[in-house]
Amino acid sequence: MYVIEAENLSKTYDDVPVLRGVTLRVAQGEVYGLLGPTGAGKSTFLHLLLGFLKPSRGRVRLFGTSNLMAAHKRVGYLPERQIYHTRYTAQEYLRFIGQFSDMKPALLRTRIAETLEQVGLTSASDQQVSRFSRVMLQRLGLAQALLHRPDVLLIDEPTSSLESAGQQAMLELLVTIRAQGQTMLLCTHYMDEVEYLCDRVGILVRGRIAVETKVPHLHVPATSAVIHVDQLPPDLHTRLSRISPAVHCKERMIVLRPNNQQVQTTVLRDLLDAGVAILALEPLERPLEQIYLQAVNGEAPPNAEVLPLSLLSDQVVSPSTATRPSGTGDTLLKELLHRHSSAGTAPPALPDEPAAEE
Repeated sequence: MYVIEAENLSKTYDDVPVLRGVTLRVAQGEVYGLLGPTGAGKSTFLHLLLGFLKPSRGRVRLFGTSNLMAAHKRVGYLPERQIYHTRYTAQEYLRFIGQFSDMKPALLRTRIAETLEQVGLTSASDQQVSRFSRVMLQRLGLAQALLHRPDVLLIDEPTSSLESAGQQAMLELLVTIRAQGQTMLLCTHYMDEVEYLCDRVGILVRGRIAVETKVPHLHVPATSAVIHVDQLPPDLHTRLSRISPAVHCKERMIVLRPNNQQVQTTVLRDLLDAGVAILALEPLERPLEQIYLQAVNGEAPPNAEVLPLSLLSDQVVSPSTATRPSGTGDTLLKELLHRHSSAGTAPPALPDEPAAEE
């Protein structure tokens, strides 16, 4: 069963195309990564799935229905930037959010306690949101998305505002949630997140899915590698260089290009025999990185395992021509205001308190 279906989905703001015929499907229990640079249209795609925006062309189905509002109770959403009323504690905030669901008070209390524990905020449940760090705020945002036990989780740039330790903590939390069989659609511009979390990846470039592939297909040996060492003596430098033309030595590193098991084993054995401290062995490039760069540059995919879903040749727009509007938030707000103006109703009230920053 497909939880998410988008077919030929397009969205244009003021005659500027943002999405240009996106087609993708996410199966139940699958974690799908939508990877693309900032401004590629990832947030717009999520807003179309949620019904916040109406497509210019194409259609969206959630759980087999095009009635997106009816499907909302089965969807959890973590936006890139969440707005909080800072006077609330974490527990009070989730109680407020939970009132919009059909949960009875006793069940809501249980769910709040369970969800705070799930995201690691139990000890901060009575702490005001104004005192939360950025990673705590992101955990709270994930808690509100999980509170009603959704069947699918839509996640927009979950680590973009976090420092390294916070990014790792957030990813580990998402891995835990994934292990419970949760269906997810992750929008990100970080390749590490896709490789760490996802079953499949689609690369969104200039409003189109340029390439789609299964992430396990990308877990292949690197064609080139680098060995970092503490210090490479001159005599060992000469000896290693004679092993093969693929071995390129520098003062503190040995580059293997192309890399193969026999050459790599021989080099490592000589280093160990000479008592040289090996600091790291790393690939020089990753398959996903190569595919991503080729997609961004409008080139064909590098091998048959990658499935091209669309070609960009006649749709490539130079970055210098500024194909994006001023920002997804601006365009979303503009469309919502336009809708209310057309309907003769007042626009929704904005929060009267600023979001917590730290």
